[in-house]
Amino acid sequence: MRTLASAVFRSPAFPPLCLAGVLLAGLLIGIEPVGGDPDRLYRPIKAELARALAEGRLPFWTIHLGLGFPLVAESHAAAFYPPNWLLYRFLSVPAAYRLSMFLHYLLLVAATFAYARRLEIGPTGAAVAALSFGFCGFQSIHSSHEVFYHALAYLPLCLYLAEWFLAEGRGRGLVLLAIVYALQLSVGHFQIQSWTAGLVLLTGVWRLAGSPRLVGRVFGLLAALVWGGAIAAVQLGASWELARFVGFDRRSFADLAFFGFPPAHWVELFAPTLFRGIPGGPEASYWYSQGTTGYEACFYVGTIPLILAVIGLCSGRGRGRGRSFWVATSLASFIVAILPVLWLQGFAWVVTIPGMGLFRAPGRFLAIASLGLCLAAGRGLDSASGGGRTWPGLVLSWLFAAVAAWWGLSWCLRPDHASILGGDRLLLSLALTAASWVVATILIAATVRRRIGPGVLLAATALELGGLYYTSTTDWGWAIAVPEQSPVLARLAEERDVGRVAGLLHDLPLRFAATPAYPHTGFAPPPPHPLLEQLEQRAAAGTPWGRGLLRRFGVTHGVWDGPVDDDGIETIHTGPDATLDRLVYKPPGAPPHANWRLVRYKDVMPQVRAATRARFAPDEPALIAGISYDLDPSVVWYLAKDRRKDPEPGATAARVVAWNGREATVEHDGPCDLVVNRTYYPGWSASIDDGPQRPVGRAELGVQVVHLPNAGTHRVRFSYRPTTLWPASWISAGALVLAMGGLAVEARRFVARGAS
Repeated sequence: MRTLASAVFRSPAFPPLCLAGVLLAGLLIGIEPVGGDPDRLYRPIKAELARALAEGRLPFWTIHLGLGFPLVAESHAAAFYPPNWLLYRFLSVPAAYRLSMFLHYLLLVAATFAYARRLEIGPTGAAVAALSFGFCGFQSIHSSHEVFYHALAYLPLCLYLAEWFLAEGRGRGLVLLAIVYALQLSVGHFQIQSWTAGLVLLTGVWRLAGSPRLVGRVFGLLAALVWGGAIAAVQLGASWELARFVGFDRRSFADLAFFGFPPAHWVELFAPTLFRGIPGGPEASYWYSQGTTGYEACFYVGTIPLILAVIGLCSGRGRGRGRSFWVATSLASFIVAILPVLWLQGFAWVVTIPGMGLFRAPGRFLAIASLGLCLAAGRGLDSASGGGRTWPGLVLSWLFAAVAAWWGLSWCLRPDHASILGGDRLLLSLALTAASWVVATILIAATVRRRIGPGVLLAATALELGGLYYTSTTDWGWAIAVPEQSPVLARLAEERDVGRVAGLLHDLPLRFAATPAYPHTGFAPPPPHPLLEQLEQRAAAGTPWGRGLLRRFGVTHGVWDGPVDDDGIETIHTGPDATLDRLVYKPPGAPPHANWRLVRYKDVMPQVRAATRARFAPDEPALIAGISYDLDPSVVWYLAKDRRKDPEPGATAARVVAWNGREATVEHDGPCDLVVNRTYYPGWSASIDDGPQRPVGRAELGVQVVHLPNAGTHRVRFSYRPTTLWPASWISAGALVLAMGGLAVEARRFVARGAS
């Protein structure tokens, strides 16, 4: 045991991991990202996952998001990601979230270190590369986006395995690559996963250009990626079905082109704080004028790593692999990131490349450029500490700094920018930048002259990047208990017969098993939820059509930031709420505090009802008008195109005498339609009196309906089975068994070689 501990402490990977652990130590004592997507999306969804895991199941469907939602298909839940089964089954949701964040950052640093070493970068250089990539600008603005730092941790690990297989051709390299890529896919979102697959294949093609005999191994990389996709088929199939159902497989060009990186912001490499503290915050009008927001545009790797990267690029051919590959890849990814702002037609051509039109926010490609710069920094430190050519790089880096300073001042002091980007904020940023560059240059020069060891540069890098990381767009603070620390939410949790909750809460009610009326998810929720999205604002919810829609779709409570006047509303709590002030989204210019109200809606339509009359609308506007103002529960509305072959309802009396969420008993004296306020979605079917299962129908813009013929008392049983579940499960199971078998075979061969 002592020998193992000694080996760990002596490992060259220990310093960057130790520094990363120190920077993130707050996560272990209860400090976490507060507000934003962590509180309004990720932790609520994980709370629903945790409830399902505690019951020994996966949440293929949840009743706690709007009118119902296929939660497994919402890949942000990462329901098939094995670490989540442990973390969210045995820990509280806040503790599991923080520990998961801590461990994935350590994995990111360790994987980047291993990949840098595979590229023959020295131990300390690899440590600088790993630490600077782990806490670069991309990581700082996306520290509130769980899926990014989870998925990104596997990117350098996949590249490491690809390089290992290309160099040695061992079968276990392919098996491990397939398993690791499957793990990355099961994290969800899939944008970083698409980069990973592309970079793995490009690595193989790049190596093939210098060594044609590797053609078989390049095809092996492709096979491993396909194999990994097969292992993750159960997640991919469900998510692809949801994406197609809500139209995310055919996004508009305007949606794809937004969130690019403003070309003028390249000076952020030189001055990371230059565009922080802009009046109005990360969503100020300045950001939108640049085609992005401060939550999506950030590009720096730290002052010391940047200077070292320039040194690494100027130090000649040097030793090690991947140098030219990463120069080309970094440049290409930077061009893609700025292209929507720089040349819109050029970006239009880019999105015609297969796969490039599936994901928005091209500015995120800067993660790849950042990795390339960090690897170059590692090579630069090798050169600086090993007697290589350092001074040309130092001179060139200061020339870069001079040009960047001139450009930054020119941009910030433009007449249309001076009031936003200038003033004391600009002076402070330039002062901090100048100090950072002077200190960084002194430390690098001292390293070159052997006055200090390269470990000092590593520590200084951690200090700067840590300061930048915690002062970025993510709000950090002590964990907030929901609903306990919110007077409004605590009162809501005490209410009985809570249906759906309208208002500004996004997914916060999920934390205590209540149901937000409009799901805040990565995918657009299916209809009729887009109607309910408009009613998150108090002004819209207070209109006659807004009140009608809320009642029709089962909204029993609302949480609002001001008075709501309506005879059909009862106010049950009024007062300040510091927790909601902090967690709820506020548009730029909104007051920081509100007098919050919890209200109860009266005369809400039931979850299930028997309709005796049908009305048909020629188009969606007419249908919306009908369901907004006609609140007769005995009437069901259809779009004309949804007219079925079944006869129209004609009963004079019909009522639901029992309902348990999956089974309804209906008494009726003639044909009627059973309407369930639940999202119409593929996989839902119903049987009447244990008859054959038939797909449910679609009514009222997206809820379920079943026609009951004749008269009498009938029992209707509903069931949900994802349409992709069984074929995808067989594919995943077969691919996983094959992978486990491959690992077993490789292990036996390894043992046999050792014995011989």
